[in-house]
Amino acid sequence: MACLAAALVSCGKSESPAPSSPTAQQPEGGTTSAVPDDDTVRYLALGDSLSQGVGAPDEQTGAFPALLAERWRGEGCQVELQNAGISGYTAEQVLTDEVPQIDSFAPTLITFQAGANDIVNGVTIEDYRKNVKSVLDAATASGARVIVLAQNEWFRSPEGQTYGEDLPAQREAFDSVLIEEANATGAEFIDMRPLYTQQADENQWVEDGIHPTAEAYEAWATELSSAVPAPCQ
Repeated sequence: MACLAAALVSCGKSESPAPSSPTAQQPEGGTTSAVPDDDTVRYLALGDSLSQGVGAPDEQTGAFPALLAERWRGEGCQVELQNAGISGYTAEQVLTDEVPQIDSFAPTLITFQAGANDIVNGVTIEDYRKNVKSVLDAATASGARVIVLAQNEWFRSPEGQTYGEDLPAQREAFDSVLIEEANATGAEFIDMRPLYTQQADENQWVEDGIHPTAEAYEAWATELSSAVPAPCQ
Protein backbone atom coordinates (compact mmCIF):
# COMPACT_ATOMS: atom_id res chain seq x y z
CA MET A 1 0.00 0.00 0.00
CA ALA A 2 2.92 2.13 -0.12
CA CYS A 3 2.84 0.97 -3.58
CA LEU A 4 -0.57 0.29 -2.55
CA ALA A 5 -1.09 3.75 -1.44
CA ALA A 6 0.53 5.13 -4.49
CA ALA A 7 -1.29 2.52 -6.15
CA LEU A 8 -2.74 1.90 -2.43
CA VAL A 9 0.53 4.11 -2.70
CA SER A 10 4.15 4.63 -3.79
CA CYS A 11 6.17 1.88 -2.42
CA GLY A 12 9.25 -0.15 -1.93
CA LYS A 13 8.43 -2.33 -4.91
CA SER A 14 10.62 -1.03 -7.71
CA GLU A 15 7.88 0.14 -10.06
CA SER A 16 4.43 0.55 -8.60
CA PRO A 17 1.40 2.20 -10.17
CA ALA A 18 2.00 5.93 -10.09
CA PRO A 19 0.47 7.72 -7.08
CA SER A 20 -2.19 10.27 -7.69
CA SER A 21 0.03 13.20 -6.70
CA PRO A 22 -1.68 13.32 -3.32
CA THR A 23 -1.96 16.39 -1.23
CA ALA A 24 -3.62 16.71 2.11
CA GLN A 25 -7.06 18.31 1.86
CA GLN A 26 -7.54 21.51 3.76
CA PRO A 27 -10.62 22.09 5.86
CA GLU A 28 -13.71 22.68 3.75
CA GLY A 29 -14.37 26.35 3.48
CA GLY A 30 -10.96 27.70 4.43
CA THR A 31 -7.87 27.30 6.55
CA THR A 32 -7.59 25.93 10.03
CA SER A 33 -9.02 27.85 12.92
CA ALA A 34 -9.25 27.74 16.68
CA VAL A 35 -11.66 25.46 18.53
CA PRO A 36 -15.19 26.80 17.92
CA ASP A 37 -17.44 27.73 20.82
CA ASP A 38 -20.45 26.14 19.07
CA ASP A 39 -21.34 22.50 18.38
CA THR A 40 -19.35 22.21 15.16
CA VAL A 41 -17.88 18.76 14.57
CA ARG A 42 -14.24 19.18 13.57
CA TYR A 43 -13.31 15.96 11.82
CA LEU A 44 -9.68 15.09 11.05
CA ALA A 45 -9.00 11.99 8.92
CA LEU A 46 -5.54 10.42 9.31
CA GLY A 47 -4.32 7.69 6.98
CA ASP A 48 -3.16 6.64 3.54
CA SER A 49 -4.81 6.37 0.11
CA LEU A 50 -7.93 4.79 1.59
CA SER A 51 -8.58 7.93 3.64
CA GLN A 52 -7.49 10.16 0.76
CA GLY A 53 -10.11 8.46 -1.42
CA VAL A 54 -7.93 7.16 -4.26
CA GLY A 55 -10.26 5.39 -6.66
CA ALA A 56 -13.14 7.83 -6.25
CA PRO A 57 -13.84 10.03 -9.30
CA ASP A 58 -13.46 13.10 -7.06
CA GLU A 59 -11.39 12.55 -3.91
CA GLN A 60 -12.64 15.79 -2.36
CA THR A 61 -16.24 14.53 -2.33
CA GLY A 62 -15.89 10.77 -2.81
CA ALA A 63 -13.43 9.81 -0.06
CA PHE A 64 -15.12 8.04 2.83
CA PRO A 65 -14.39 10.92 5.27
CA ALA A 66 -16.15 13.38 2.94
CA LEU A 67 -19.09 11.01 2.48
CA LEU A 68 -19.31 10.43 6.22
CA ALA A 69 -19.24 14.17 6.91
CA GLU A 70 -22.09 14.65 4.42
CA ARG A 71 -24.19 12.03 6.18
CA TRP A 72 -23.66 13.81 9.49
CA ARG A 73 -24.60 17.12 7.89
CA GLY A 74 -27.78 15.47 6.67
CA GLU A 75 -28.55 14.69 10.31
CA GLY A 76 -28.22 18.37 11.20
CA CYS A 77 -24.55 18.62 12.24
CA GLN A 78 -22.23 21.44 11.35
CA VAL A 79 -19.11 19.60 10.17
CA GLU A 80 -15.68 20.95 9.26
CA LEU A 81 -13.57 18.26 7.60
CA GLN A 82 -9.81 18.15 7.20
CA ASN A 83 -8.72 15.04 5.31
CA ALA A 84 -4.99 14.58 5.90
CA GLY A 85 -4.80 11.16 4.23
CA ILE A 86 -1.96 10.73 1.72
CA SER A 87 -1.50 7.85 -0.67
CA GLY A 88 1.41 5.55 0.16
CA TYR A 89 1.79 6.62 3.77
CA THR A 90 2.96 4.27 6.48
CA ALA A 91 2.00 4.70 10.14
CA GLU A 92 5.33 6.45 10.72
CA GLN A 93 4.60 8.98 7.96
CA VAL A 94 1.14 9.56 9.40
CA LEU A 95 2.85 10.26 12.73
CA THR A 96 5.44 12.68 11.36
CA ASP A 97 3.42 14.48 8.66
CA GLU A 98 -0.26 14.23 9.62
CA VAL A 99 -0.43 14.07 13.40
CA PRO A 100 0.93 17.65 13.77
CA GLN A 101 -2.36 18.79 12.23
CA ILE A 102 -4.07 17.77 15.46
CA ASP A 103 -2.64 20.84 17.21
CA SER A 104 -3.42 23.25 14.40
CA PHE A 105 -6.91 21.94 13.55
CA ALA A 106 -8.12 21.07 17.06
CA PRO A 107 -10.43 18.23 15.99
CA THR A 108 -13.33 16.91 18.01
CA LEU A 109 -13.28 13.59 16.10
CA ILE A 110 -10.43 11.71 14.40
CA THR A 111 -10.40 8.62 12.21
CA PHE A 112 -7.17 6.67 11.74
CA GLN A 113 -6.29 3.83 9.35
CA ALA A 114 -2.87 2.67 8.18
CA GLY A 115 -0.99 -0.58 7.76
CA ALA A 116 -0.99 -1.79 4.17
CA ASN A 117 1.95 0.38 3.20
CA ASP A 118 3.84 -0.76 6.28
CA ILE A 119 3.45 -4.36 5.13
CA VAL A 120 4.41 -3.64 1.54
CA ASN A 121 7.48 -1.67 2.59
CA GLY A 122 8.71 -4.30 5.03
CA VAL A 123 8.16 -2.32 8.21
CA THR A 124 8.54 -4.65 11.19
CA ILE A 125 5.48 -5.31 13.28
CA GLU A 126 7.35 -3.94 16.31
CA ASP A 127 7.98 -0.61 14.55
CA TYR A 128 4.39 -0.55 13.33
CA ARG A 129 3.16 -1.01 16.89
CA LYS A 130 5.42 1.78 18.15
CA ASN A 131 4.19 4.21 15.49
CA VAL A 132 0.52 3.29 15.89
CA LYS A 133 0.81 3.78 19.64
CA SER A 134 2.35 7.21 19.13
CA VAL A 135 -0.37 8.23 16.69
CA LEU A 136 -3.13 7.08 19.02
CA ASP A 137 -1.50 8.59 22.10
CA ALA A 138 -1.43 11.98 20.37
CA ALA A 139 -4.95 11.60 19.03
CA THR A 140 -6.56 10.59 22.31
CA ALA A 141 -4.56 13.16 24.31
CA SER A 142 -6.19 15.88 22.21
CA GLY A 143 -9.56 15.10 23.78
CA ALA A 144 -11.05 14.16 20.40
CA ARG A 145 -13.14 11.05 19.91
CA VAL A 146 -10.83 8.63 18.06
CA ILE A 147 -12.14 6.01 15.61
CA VAL A 148 -9.75 3.30 14.36
CA LEU A 149 -10.30 1.28 11.16
CA ALA A 150 -8.61 -1.92 9.98
CA GLN A 151 -7.09 -2.47 6.55
CA ASN A 152 -9.41 -3.53 3.77
CA GLU A 153 -8.63 -6.69 1.76
CA TRP A 154 -6.24 -4.95 -0.65
CA PHE A 155 -4.14 -8.12 -0.84
CA ARG A 156 -6.97 -9.84 -2.74
CA SER A 157 -7.06 -7.20 -5.48
CA PRO A 158 -5.45 -8.01 -8.86
CA GLU A 159 -2.45 -5.79 -8.14
CA GLY A 160 -2.34 -6.39 -4.41
CA GLN A 161 -1.73 -10.09 -4.88
CA THR A 162 1.67 -9.26 -6.43
CA TYR A 163 3.05 -7.49 -3.35
CA GLY A 164 4.53 -10.41 -1.45
CA GLU A 165 3.95 -13.69 0.34
CA ASP A 166 1.62 -14.52 3.22
CA LEU A 167 -0.19 -11.21 2.82
CA PRO A 168 -3.45 -12.33 4.48
CA ALA A 169 -1.53 -13.50 7.55
CA GLN A 170 0.48 -10.28 7.69
CA ARG A 171 -2.65 -8.20 7.40
CA GLU A 172 -4.24 -10.15 10.26
CA ALA A 173 -1.16 -9.68 12.44
CA PHE A 174 -0.89 -5.95 11.76
CA ASP A 175 -4.61 -5.45 12.30
CA SER A 176 -4.33 -7.27 15.63
CA VAL A 177 -1.68 -4.77 16.70
CA LEU A 178 -3.88 -1.88 15.60
CA ILE A 179 -6.82 -3.22 17.59
CA GLU A 180 -4.70 -3.89 20.69
CA GLU A 181 -3.30 -0.36 20.65
CA ALA A 182 -6.74 1.14 20.06
CA ASN A 183 -8.05 -0.70 23.12
CA ALA A 184 -5.03 0.30 25.19
CA THR A 185 -5.39 4.00 24.43
CA GLY A 186 -9.17 4.23 24.72
CA ALA A 187 -9.78 4.70 21.01
CA GLU A 188 -12.78 3.02 19.37
CA PHE A 189 -12.23 0.21 16.88
CA ILE A 190 -15.02 -0.13 14.34
CA ASP A 191 -14.84 -3.50 12.64
CA MET A 192 -15.74 -3.22 8.97
CA ARG A 193 -13.82 -6.34 7.97
CA PRO A 194 -16.96 -8.32 7.00
CA LEU A 195 -17.83 -5.50 4.59
CA TYR A 196 -14.29 -5.49 3.21
CA THR A 197 -14.55 -9.24 2.58
CA GLN A 198 -17.84 -8.81 0.74
CA GLN A 199 -16.37 -6.08 -1.45
CA ALA A 200 -13.33 -8.19 -2.29
CA ASP A 201 -15.63 -11.12 -3.13
CA GLU A 202 -17.44 -8.81 -5.55
CA ASN A 203 -14.17 -7.48 -7.05
CA GLN A 204 -14.97 -3.89 -6.19
CA TRP A 205 -11.67 -2.47 -7.45
CA VAL A 206 -11.01 0.40 -9.84
CA GLU A 207 -8.85 0.20 -12.96
CA ASP A 208 -5.56 0.50 -11.06
CA GLY A 209 -6.32 -2.96 -9.71
CA ILE A 210 -5.94 -2.13 -6.03
CA HIS A 211 -8.15 0.73 -4.82
CA PRO A 212 -11.82 0.48 -3.89
CA THR A 213 -14.58 1.70 -6.18
CA ALA A 214 -16.71 4.76 -5.48
CA GLU A 215 -19.52 2.40 -4.48
CA ALA A 216 -17.20 0.70 -1.97
CA TYR A 217 -16.38 4.01 -0.32
CA GLU A 218 -20.10 4.84 -0.19
CA ALA A 219 -20.72 1.59 1.65
CA TRP A 220 -17.92 2.39 4.13
CA ALA A 221 -19.51 5.76 4.89
CA THR A 222 -22.93 4.18 5.28
CA GLU A 223 -21.65 1.60 7.76
CA LEU A 224 -19.62 4.19 9.67
CA SER A 225 -22.56 6.58 9.92
CA SER A 226 -24.56 3.73 11.45
CA ALA A 227 -21.77 2.87 13.92
CA VAL A 228 -21.05 6.54 14.70
CA PRO A 229 -24.37 8.40 14.71
CA ALA A 230 -24.31 12.15 14.11
CA PRO A 231 -21.78 13.28 16.76
CA CYS A 232 -23.40 16.67 17.31
CA GLN A 233 -26.46 15.16 18.95
